[in-house]
Amino acid sequence: RAPCSCLCMSRLILIRHAQATFSQDPLEAFEDYDQLSPLGLQQAEALGAELVASGTVFDKVFVGPAVRHRQTMDAVASSYMRSEVPWPAPVLSEELAEHQGARVVERAIAAPDYGEDLIQLAKSKVEQSNGEIDQTRMYFEVYRRVTRQWARCELPASIEVEETWQAFRCRVESALHGILEETGKGEAVGIVTSGGPVGCTVAWILGLDDEKALELAWVVQNATLTEVLFSGGRMSLKSFNVQPRMRVPEFATYV
Repeated sequence: RAPCSCLCMSRLILIRHAQATFSQDPLEAFEDYDQLSPLGLQQAEALGAELVASGTVFDKVFVGPAVRHRQTMDAVASSYMRSEVPWPAPVLSEELAEHQGARVVERAIAAPDYGEDLIQLAKSKVEQSNGEIDQTRMYFEVYRRVTRQWARCELPASIEVEETWQAFRCRVESALHGILEETGKGEAVGIVTSGGPVGCTVAWILGLDDEKALELAWVVQNATLTEVLFSGGRMSLKSFNVQPRMRVPEFATYV
């Protein structure tokens, strides 16, 4: 059903962190990941300026525990402060942490037999006609293959996982329930987190399965907005993965 007037509905505005630092070495891809890149800082500052220009005023802001979450939020908040628009004191939420997919992939690559076969499959898929290998494409081919198996609970038992994909989804939903309970009628709530929680939020609202939730998480771009409207027990997805700066093509990034 179409939502009633936005004036009587509350809003969750989920912000995926801006671009983080990503190594070109597939074995060290996420070693220094929890820091925004120079481009990421530009993305976050541009997003803050556009949120201010759009007239968006937040009643509450929740932020995940990663450094890249905080750096993104700080850059957005700076735009508000420079424009003398109110910015609420952020609330830290450990439950908004990203999933352990990168760690699972690292262990899968290091696993005897399984890891070597995984790398060879990825190499054969991304090898260029001149025989060169695109290391970044190879890593993400491995990443997609391993995380899909993780979501399906099909990884070899020898690959230890502290948190399953299913447990991750439950954690995110628990965080959302808590935020919704604290949100008053007509309030706007900002949530700065990673692609995994954003994808899982959308999947939760739409009733999608584990694999579809994972696929949504894969496509969330940096410094994009996903908006949810809710009133009482009813929730509606208003927008997903919106990048308001299409006039700057280099801002369209995924890591």
